[in-house]
Amino acid sequence: MGFVFAILHWTAFLLQIIFATVCVASGLFYLTEMIEEYAGISKQIFKWSQVVVGTSFVVLFLFEDTGIIHLFFGLAMIGVAFLVLQHYPCIDMFSLRFVGLIVLMVINHITAYYFFRDRFLSFSQIIGYFTLCVWLVPLQLILGLVAGENVLPTTATGASGSGLNY
Repeated sequence: MGFVFAILHWTAFLLQIIFATVCVASGLFYLTEMIEEYAGISKQIFKWSQVVVGTSFVVLFLFEDTGIIHLFFGLAMIGVAFLVLQHYPCIDMFSLRFVGLIVLMVINHITAYYFFRDRFLSFSQIIGYFTLCVWLVPLQLILGLVAGENVLPTTATGASGSGLNY
């Protein structure tokens, strides 16, 4: 009797994982389409979300004792994200700023992991922190990479001095 329920359980579990993955992928695809269509509004939303996340780091430092190292790397990530946002929608993912943002995101993730390792908080509090303070800003800029596809070509000067159109 338990064997059939076990098969039913694992089959349903795999289907739920597949459906959840498809839903997340569809949602991200829709977000990238909106970012590509409304690049100016997207830039403003990105800027204000970075302000909110940076303020959250300061408030958490003051009231929840997250530590100075955690505050430093969080604000450094937000600062580099502001530098990356200056060139929006033409974000070069191989630029030093963008690579620095990804490195700081990883360091911020590691410091958050060590912070929550020593504290007993609910799963929803931990995932809320990671979603808003660790993953939101880099995910926005990664999704914003598609907005640069609608930028018109520019003119560059070649070695012969003549203007080349790309």
